[in-house]
Amino acid sequence: MSKPIFIIRFPYSPENAENYFQMYKQIGKQLPDYHVLCPMDNSVDRVEFECYNAINATDKDIEEIKQMVLKQLEND
Repeated sequence: MSKPIFIIRFPYSPENAENYFQMYKQIGKQLPDYHVLCPMDNSVDRVEFECYNAINATDKDIEEIKQMVLKQLEND
């Protein structure tokens, strides 16, 4: 069974950057039933959550999610 994809967008700030890796590791441990992605995002001013169900997703859906995440990572 495929795990859902859970994206947590953190607003970027120097204070967040220092603790980012530790937060990411803790969140991953607490959500073992999800594929967790935690990008730092310059376009948000508060933590935002997105969840995508990979069970019913087509290859096109997964590719769109992948491109969205890669685009965001390039912008940061």
